[in-house]
Amino acid sequence: MSRGCRPARCGLAVVVGLGVLSLAGCGSKQPVRGKLVFDSGEPVSQLEGFDVTFTSEKLGISARGTVQSDGTFQLGTDKDKDGAPPGEYIVTLTQPHREPDRPYRGDRVVDVAYEDPRTSDLRAEVGSGKSEFVFKLRRYNKSQLAEPGRTKAVGD
Repeated sequence: MSRGCRPARCGLAVVVGLGVLSLAGCGSKQPVRGKLVFDSGEPVSQLEGFDVTFTSEKLGISARGTVQSDGTFQLGTDKDKDGAPPGEYIVTLTQPHREPDRPYRGDRVVDVAYEDPRTSDLRAEVGSGKSEFVFKLRRYNKSQLAEPGRTKAVGD
């Protein structure tokens, strides 16, 4: 007579198996590279040393990269340049600001909407394998700050 699988043991095995599979999926980071350019195609070299952040609310994770002098970046999640898990991301940037409590590193360069995940229109989908992105950015326009809560692109 075959004893088969007892419900309690089978249930535990299924739960453990699913847990291992879900952890394996979370750890599978893919290489992610990108470049920031103006609408004209010119690299946004003025953002050298500032950050690009990919944030996924669904995955509950963010990956960050530092902009290089040619406008390029590589993302890292746990370590520098270790990539990001596959998924959909909102992309934000940091940039120079003139503020009393911050050392002066220049003036704003691109649209302020890119600084906040609620207003950034930059999106990226990281897939299996290597992902490369080119983001065309709007230049900063001083009139963007004239109306509270309104971000205005150049040419509006």
